[in-house]
Parts: sequence; structure tokens; C-alpha cells
Amino acid sequence: KWLSRRVREQKHSDSHLNQRGQQLIGRRFVLESPLVNGRGHMRVGDSSWPVSASEDLGAGTHVEVIAIEGITLIIRAVIA
Repeated sequence: KWLSRRVREQKHSDSHLNQRGQQLIGRRFVLESPLVNGRGHMRVGDSSWPVSASEDLGAGTHVEVIAIEGITLIIRAVIA
């Protein structure tokens, strides 16, 4: 009985373990390269992530991660 409760509690607290994309939601970044047709890549630390937005965005645009679909980060422009 105590083990099942412990496992249940652990699952809840580790819900974002190995889901780095979920951990990025709400974080802000600056695009190093432009998005063409609303798609491109963005540098996050030492990784490059595919990104998608509802519009084309230029290099230097401040963006916020608002969701993740598969391995693609969904972003939107924000005012810096």
C-alpha cells in the first residue's frame, strides 16, 4: 500500500522528466535566423529545435514558446 502511494506521488512530480520541450513552454528567446513560411529552427542552449509560428519572423525577434507539437516548438513574437 505505501509503495503504490509513493509511486503515484513520484509520477506526478516527475511529469516533465525527459520532456525537455515541455520545460521550455513560457521561456523566451531571440531568433538567430528568420522563419520562412512560419517555420525554421531556433537555438536553445547547445541544441537546435524546429519551430513554427503563425507568421514569418525576422532574425533578432524576441519570441516565447507557447506550446510543443511532437518535437516542434510553437512560438510567438513578444515585445522585448
